[in-house]
Amino acid sequence: MSTNQRAITATYMRGGTSKGVFFHARDLPPAGPERDELLLRIMGSPDRLQIDGMGGTYSSTSKVVVVDEPNDGELTYWFGQVAINAPHIDWNGNCGNLTTAVGPFALEEGLVQGHDPVTRVTLHNENTGTKIEAEVPTSNGTFRVDGEHVVDGVPGTGSPVVTRYLDPAGKTTGSLLPTGDATTQVALASGEQLWVSVVDAASVFAFIRAEDLGVDMSQTDVSVLNADAELLERIEETRARLAVQLGRVNDPADAATESATVPRIIVFGPGDNEVMVHARAVMMGVFHRALPMTGALCLAAAAHTPGTLVAEALTEPTAREVIIGHPRGQAVVEVDATTDDHETRIESLGVTRTARRIMDGNVYVPEA
Repeated sequence: MSTNQRAITATYMRGGTSKGVFFHARDLPPAGPERDELLLRIMGSPDRLQIDGMGGTYSSTSKVVVVDEPNDGELTYWFGQVAINAPHIDWNGNCGNLTTAVGPFALEEGLVQGHDPVTRVTLHNENTGTKIEAEVPTSNGTFRVDGEHVVDGVPGTGSPVVTRYLDPAGKTTGSLLPTGDATTQVALASGEQLWVSVVDAASVFAFIRAEDLGVDMSQTDVSVLNADAELLERIEETRARLAVQLGRVNDPADAATESATVPRIIVFGPGDNEVMVHARAVMMGVFHRALPMTGALCLAAAAHTPGTLVAEALTEPTAREVIIGHPRGQAVVEVDATTDDHETRIESLGVTRTARRIMDGNVYVPEA
């Protein structure tokens, strides 16, 4: 073994349709530039192929999770979206898919005690301040991986891990509707005016009607959408201008690095006989191959919020279960919400996914 490399304990896990590298907080420097520099080196960024690290070249596989010791019955974790082509990690948002894997990781690492057949773990996402209740299938005191639950976009089956985001509205911006209105107009440099709905629930997303962008929602091959450079530029300009409006950056040019996850974008269209709404998410400047779970959660909240573009597009009354179509299939979000005097309160948002430990051991970083 080379003597000029540093060994760091790490676990590679899948949660839902994402993969990421999990760490114990105790094995890393404190949050800050030193930690970021180390994690960027581990992931192999910046490099489009991330050839010299653990990153998988897509937004859904360029992620890290840092888990702390339990405190007062809660397990705190941080999610980092690692930029691929830039030396930057965004700690502002959360990942609903990898949140699914936090409870299983904690059980397998002995951070929490297992109770068959289901262990309930209270998670605290430090990025957004959101509390999450996780129900983790358990056998012999540890995570039970096998089961019959299917997640569209993931081969095979697994045990159903339930995560419920409690009182998730406004955790990032302070309001369910961060712009102060259910709809907001964005003026682009070309003179085009786009209507959007910005919603903060589990994460911050801006929802744009597919028809307003000329997006064909029957197109499930996202490589076709990602080949449309003009479309991607319009979407990123919209996102950047919203980042300024939300006070995340002063200059739209800074949004790509300083506010890559606030807001994110979902293009949506009408549902059909199988789903209530179709969605195409844009992450780190390109269309996502499936659907980020925080996007599904936020979209479901938007569907329950009167006046948003999503709510207005629904042809049927909003149900407790919101079924969303995406390029790999469907996602289902369970919503507990109330509307009083035109004010919406999102009590909880829940999803059921699967997770699995793929590899554990040491990841090596060359010493400076």
